[in-house]
Amino acid sequence: MIKEIILSQNKSLLEKLLFFFFSVYPVSFLIGNFVINLFLAIFFFIFSTGLLFNKFKIYNQNKILIYTLLFLFASLIINLIFSKNFDLTLPRVLKFILIIGSILSFKQLVISFNKKELNSLYKIWIIIFFIVIIDLIFELIFKSNIIGLSSKIPGRLSSFTGKEMIIGHYFSAFCLITMSYIHLNFKKISIGFFVALFFIILSFLIGERSNFFKTLIIVSAFIFFIYEIKLKYKILSFSLIIILFISIINFNENYKNRYFKQFSKVLAKNGISFYLENSIYGAHYNVAKEIYKDNPIFGVGIKNFRIESFSKKYDDLNHKYNTQRGNTHPHQIHYELLAETGLLGYLTFMIFILISLYFFFKSYKKNRNIYQFSGMLFVLVNLIPLLPSGSFFSTYSAGLFWINYSIMFGYINKEIKF
Repeated sequence: MIKEIILSQNKSLLEKLLFFFFSVYPVSFLIGNFVINLFLAIFFFIFSTGLLFNKFKIYNQNKILIYTLLFLFASLIINLIFSKNFDLTLPRVLKFILIIGSILSFKQLVISFNKKELNSLYKIWIIIFFIVIIDLIFELIFKSNIIGLSSKIPGRLSSFTGKEMIIGHYFSAFCLITMSYIHLNFKKISIGFFVALFFIILSFLIGERSNFFKTLIIVSAFIFFIYEIKLKYKILSFSLIIILFISIINFNENYKNRYFKQFSKVLAKNGISFYLENSIYGAHYNVAKEIYKDNPIFGVGIKNFRIESFSKKYDDLNHKYNTQRGNTHPHQIHYELLAETGLLGYLTFMIFILISLYFFFKSYKKNRNIYQFSGMLFVLVNLIPLLPSGSFFSTYSAGLFWINYSIMFGYINKEIKF
């Protein structure tokens, strides 16, 4: 099927190139930031060329959502103007042009290809994802992955990301796309349900707590809203999963420490307050809050937290781990947006998300597109307050966020029923 698409006489060269590069795009996240940025540049170039030679039509896109993307970009331009370090902010603002290009490119892909052809693209993504799963299982057994990379922290798996140890975010970003493909192509709830429970267990074993909870939330939501089985069976299955988790925790000291001893403090009385007051994450959040208070309208500029958080003016903040407050980012998307883009940037982003969700629900109500639903779940779970996260403006985290947003965006106004 892939060969037929590439060799098809019914598609233009630009459409074929879009299909090819999007089909292998998930591999870029396993290689590194340079390759991710290269793919974004390729998407932008292909789409711009299509517009220039009148091969792609901008009016085929959802105009209101395009305006909101440009509205968000305009807020980043303003942020650049008021940034405390212009040189740090400029690359991220310029890269957002590439991100817009990638979003519109995926929309063009959905416009240009039919349901069967798009299913082939997702099939490639699923094959890549299952290679990662095999690699994770290999690492779980042999303590290093297929190419010899290993985690530097006990109780964590890293797969192809090696010392970066960010494979849990990748896993979370593509697990629902995989579940959507399996649900649509195998039609058996029992297979899909088994895969869903397997994904929850494997995400737990990866050892990234925040990404595990995010994966648990989105997989659970997918099961409850997509799978048509009796509620009592869903509850029974999750009960068995909880029992299995408890068993693993009790027999593995590394998991017991990461998931029980540390997390139980959050569940205790005044748990969240206690956690924020007695963790490095809490120190990051605390200084981000103070940075926002000092720069409430425009923030300090994208990527400037890494400088401002080390400023001596925050040396006397009342926090147990204040000496460790400085970092490249505050590890929470809301604190990051407020500290680096201020109230203007934060409200602009939230308006953008709300408008996007409005059009998503309007489209989903009509077409029940499961891929679109999975993209929406990933976008929403990454906006949950307090849960630690990677930097929203980093190449890796942003790439995973925007590819899922692209799926949510891409099917709006497109008549593909599932």
